[in-house]
Amino acid sequence: MADIVRLPGCGCRHFEGGRCLYEEHLNPGYQAGYRCRVLVRWESAFDSFLARAENFRVDHSSASALWERQFQRTARKTFQCGDYEFQAEAEAPACRHVRGGLCRLSLPECKGRCRHFRLAMSEENE
Repeated sequence: MADIVRLPGCGCRHFEGGRCLYEEHLNPGYQAGYRCRVLVRWESAFDSFLARAENFRVDHSSASALWERQFQRTARKTFQCGDYEFQAEAEAPACRHVRGGLCRLSLPECKGRCRHFRLAMSEENE
């Protein structure tokens, strides 16, 4: 008897680049491990900066200028990801794997058509 092989997940609304977005579509933002590590580090650095600026009662215009300088250092220091692949037209941090703040490589691999398979709607049908 032959092995049963699933049909590929291409065409599914949860399929993107060989990965499955079903869990993310079900509960957006619930799985923190799906987020881009670089963006998480930048957000954490920004939150820490805001807390310090508030504690020192720094006005908004000064804080903005200070953050610009701090971000240049922070971006270089926290930009550590072995999976990073530069793509100029991609969203920050200009990585081809980042979509909507998620790292596609951290999403589960699509094993093929499953019970969650739903045809992607074309833009004209939506």
